[in-house]
Amino acid sequence: MNVNVEIIAIGSELCYGRVYDTNSYWLADQLTRLGAFVQRITCVPDKLEDICAVFREALNRKPGFIISTGGLGPTSDDLTIEALSKVMERKIVTDMGILKIMAERKGVTVEDLPPNLVKMARTVNGASCLANPLGWAPVTIINDEETTIIALPGPPEEMRACFRKYVASLVSRRTRYKSLSKRVLVKMRESSVSALTDRVMKEIPLVYMKPLIGEFADGRLPIEIIVFGVDEKKCEEKMNRALEMLKVLLNEKGGF
Repeated sequence: MNVNVEIIAIGSELCYGRVYDTNSYWLADQLTRLGAFVQRITCVPDKLEDICAVFREALNRKPGFIISTGGLGPTSDDLTIEALSKVMERKIVTDMGILKIMAERKGVTVEDLPPNLVKMARTVNGASCLANPLGWAPVTIINDEETTIIALPGPPEEMRACFRKYVASLVSRRTRYKSLSKRVLVKMRESSVSALTDRVMKEIPLVYMKPLIGEFADGRLPIEIIVFGVDEKKCEEKMNRALEMLKVLLNEKGGF
């Protein structure tokens, strides 16, 4: 079975178009490099009912991982933990280990921590709660049968640090594949080259080719190529095979 992943970006500012969703873009790239297959990226506003609905719909599809970003801060519109509590039917608890780490960082006792930090130490019963290496909001990880839910903080630098420290290894241990990507330039229009890339993808399993019409410039069309294999060597072999087949087809049409 392939390891499928769904990404949920939480934040009204994303849905209003006031902030770019760079987190999902970065996560999708990292997950693909690790050999996972991102099936959906969903953006949802800071509304409890909507967040719950998105998590439930994702869980019904039973992906290997559901990774959310955002909604773990101390304000009233940070609702990820509340949503996970409702969806998973687990009580919200405060992680004492996280509180102790926060107190050590602040140089105070646990009892003297400000309320905003105490709120960010919440998770749900039975989950793993892991300290944020760059910020305050920790990572919550819940195992639910075949799906692992991972709630990451929203600030991009914190999200990336948490992913690298905790999530990348989890994903890589469960994927069957690695991946390799490459971009080539061709002298053809999308309407002509698409038939050729379709032939390559049909002939060679686990190869993805996409003409990037939005980046067409100076008479050249970029083609993004991603191949999946059981290891880096197999990826390189498959990439070479895909490139050679594409080159032959393009030469026949005068597009290489």
